[in-house]
Amino acid sequence: MSTVTNEEIATATEGQTVATMFLRAVDRFADQVALRAKGPDDQWVTWTFAEYAGKVAAAAAHLRSLGVGRGDRVVLMFRNTPDFHFLDTATVFCGATPISVYNSSSPEQIAYLAGHCKAKVAVVEDDSFAPRFVKVRHELPDLVHLVNLADEGVASALYGAAGIDLDEAAAAVSPDDLATVIYTSGTTGPPKGVMITHRNVAWTAESLLRSFGDNLDLSGYRLVSYLPMAHIAERMTSHYAGLVNGYDVACCPDPGLLSAYLRDVRPNIMFGVPRVWEKIYNGV
Repeated sequence: MSTVTNEEIATATEGQTVATMFLRAVDRFADQVALRAKGPDDQWVTWTFAEYAGKVAAAAAHLRSLGVGRGDRVVLMFRNTPDFHFLDTATVFCGATPISVYNSSSPEQIAYLAGHCKAKVAVVEDDSFAPRFVKVRHELPDLVHLVNLADEGVASALYGAAGIDLDEAAAAVSPDDLATVIYTSGTTGPPKGVMITHRNVAWTAESLLRSFGDNLDLSGYRLVSYLPMAHIAERMTSHYAGLVNGYDVACCPDPGLLSAYLRDVRPNIMFGVPRVWEKIYNGV
């Protein structure tokens, strides 16, 4: 693998955003599987990149109808599910910034994070998360809408809308816009919001790709997404890198199921912190 400089990566990614990288992937990998998840019958359900784009366009239209626009913040509280990918990317196409909170967050922690970023909309996966927002909503004057994807009719409204023009929307997103905000653990004081621009994401995605080797085509490579999306590591390795490189991302909603998912998916790429590898080793 040849040595690559910071300037070369910057030149290769000049002008790119999550939106433009996604559209490039949709164009290149339209009929390939982008996401998969286990359905209620424990059978795999898949979405191609073209279907992914359709979900994003519809969800972005719905978010716009809720008033989400350029510079707004949308808080997401989801396990590792395809809906996270659809909604996070849709928020980007609204010109807004998606921000994930840890699923273990208490109502008080949610109040601090959603208040700090001045979230306009919060979208939660189901009734296991919604009550925590409800409990502190009176402390969040900027929060106009709380959307529970499990409520009757919400998913149909979210994905049933006439989709926006993604090419037109992408043109309005700047590399210096915020792609997300990652909050620190707060062990040394209140959590700090780390601002990640589209330029940051594009540079890191390109660097990560080149770390695999020169001119390597990773499209179709399988990967299991199982770590929190509130952490930049999982966001980068499965969400952003997946939509850039054309991965087949299997969504594992519970880290406790990882071993079973690894047997089923047989991933080509695997990311984990040391403790994950220790558990796999002990299990073997």
